[in-house]
Amino acid sequence: MRHAAVAICTGLLIAATPIAGESAPTGVTVAKTGPTAAGSRTVYSSSKLLVSWSATASDQTHHFEIVGRETAQGTEVKASASASATSLTLTGLKALTTYAVVVTSCRNEACTQSSAASSVSAETDTEYWQFRGTGNSVDTLTTAVSDGNARLSATRFGSDAGDMANRVQFYYGPMGVHPSTLAVAVASGPADAANPDSYLSLASRSGSSGLTSLSSGGSLVRSVATGQGVPLARSVSGGKVRLFFEAQGADGKTRVMYIDSADGFFGQDFNAGSATTCTTVADYATGGGCAPTVAIAVEGDAGGNLKILNARQFKLGWPTLDSPHWDMAVGTFMVFTTDAVTDCSTSRMNHVYAVWDGAAWVVQYQANGCPKMFTSAQVAFPLHSGGVRYRLYYGDPSVTEGRGTSTLPFPGPKKLIFADGSVSGLPTVVDFEDWEAQTSARDVVFLWPNGDQLSASAEGYIDDYHLLTPTGSQDLQVMYVAITDGAIAPISAVAILQNP
Repeated sequence: MRHAAVAICTGLLIAATPIAGESAPTGVTVAKTGPTAAGSRTVYSSSKLLVSWSATASDQTHHFEIVGRETAQGTEVKASASASATSLTLTGLKALTTYAVVVTSCRNEACTQSSAASSVSAETDTEYWQFRGTGNSVDTLTTAVSDGNARLSATRFGSDAGDMANRVQFYYGPMGVHPSTLAVAVASGPADAANPDSYLSLASRSGSSGLTSLSSGGSLVRSVATGQGVPLARSVSGGKVRLFFEAQGADGKTRVMYIDSADGFFGQDFNAGSATTCTTVADYATGGGCAPTVAIAVEGDAGGNLKILNARQFKLGWPTLDSPHWDMAVGTFMVFTTDAVTDCSTSRMNHVYAVWDGAAWVVQYQANGCPKMFTSAQVAFPLHSGGVRYRLYYGDPSVTEGRGTSTLPFPGPKKLIFADGSVSGLPTVVDFEDWEAQTSARDVVFLWPNGDQLSASAEGYIDDYHLLTPTGSQDLQVMYVAITDGAIAPISAVAILQNP
């Protein structure tokens, strides 16, 4: 896992030796930057701040160092500017977060002799996600796949994926199909920021690909639900897609499982036999063409995880900005939903933390025997932000404002917290302890196509979602969303981050 060009670290600022007679930078200001229109409002970058200053009077300045320290965890972002510079944009910052910024005039490359200005603070903007379509209602939103319903996830392939290079692909639940199916939808070509249809409009392959629930019978797999297609690096797999999915067994318990594609990076055929779909009891049975491997076992299983009665709605976190293909590096993490955990959490939905040790997914536990988890969290999704930094989006089902009487899932308002691997443990691994406390969670703002903000009810009914950088650049960040208004069946819609 590689670090980004802008270094991030923790700890106190270490003062360099002041230069006798040297003047510190003056007129330092820190301000929001990147204004853009979002409906009727002007919003600013959620990850950048513009730092400006006046140059020192001395002609011996070698360069300037700019350090921003945030308030939630005390992590720092550090950058440098030439001796002639009078401004710099700090990047890779946390949304809706205050940064204290110090500009230092350095006399040598190591900055062991310097003069620093007093810190100046500013706050980044919140994230604004705007849906595609027209108006301000669910039924006027643009759908990403015509028959898209729920259980939505998106996959991006890298440049070495042959015919699938740089494309977006869905694994999703198609509308009105019984028994329920985890189907595939494909983009027509490589994602191109100048051509929104290349990543916003996908064609269904329902009926000719994917995994289908059983109408009866079956032991480990009976009912198939949410999936996530993870392309595995050629160096570790020869080039294939590992489809993680949740399935309820004959015992009524739900587990996270996986199966590898039989058609390489196409990721549409997961049956090692002659069929291209997985539909029968024999397919899923031991020795069958679709026999899965259990990734997260539950209490009562051989080698099961204590206090975990069900495992579902999972997502993997790996450095997708470095490569969209997972190299199966040790330390990759997974979050997954479980129910209330006896003596640990009374929340009805929690997200447990598991880490890949190179051979298996290991659920993390505290010393008191409770699994490490984000409490009152549903449909969580981790997004790589560069280096060893991640964002975690999740719904808070304890907030029921706007829920009404609908029986459709209501995960609640969407929250956002951040992680930095440098906070604790190995600096290249994102441990549970590297995440901010949930008390630091920020709100995320969603806008209708006409610019109106979604109500608490409308936001609360956003269910499964998957965030992606379709072109590999953070300049274009897309959220593929399953959404309902509580009355109609969920559809697969798309929201774009307006102020990255």
